[in-house]
Amino acid sequence: MLIETLEKQLALHKSLLGLAYAKRAAIKENKMDELNRIVRDEQKHVSAVTILEKQRNARSEGTVMEQLPQLSEEEQSRVFALRDELMAVLADLRAANDLNAELLDQSLQFVHLQLDLLAPQDAGNYAPEGDGDGPSSGPIFDSKA
Repeated sequence: MLIETLEKQLALHKSLLGLAYAKRAAIKENKMDELNRIVRDEQKHVSAVTILEKQRNARSEGTVMEQLPQLSEEEQSRVFALRDELMAVLADLRAANDLNAELLDQSLQFVHLQLDLLAPQDAGNYAPEGDGDGPSSGPIFDSKA
């Protein structure tokens, strides 16, 4: 049971990693519809992982490491192999998600820059020589909101 659960978790996390790579491509190509679809798929995967973990906790006592003495040596070695593979996939997933977050942040900064360039600067208040009693200078459109 424990091995089957770990195998399912590994498969789900590998699928999440594939979605993270697809998300990166969608971000780079500025495909927002595709990005939204991928995010919805990711949410489904995360829900499935959560459900799987709850089922594992309900059916067994303690952590995976606490359950190891109850398993045969062959099963223990399989659990260790699955654990190592799962940890590697999780590390790759974390790195991919960190890079995606950076790409999204850079895209957002670029959009803010473009909006700031498009927003008119203080054009005066029709007062001669702009006597300064008017509203503060800066773009009219607050792109930071």
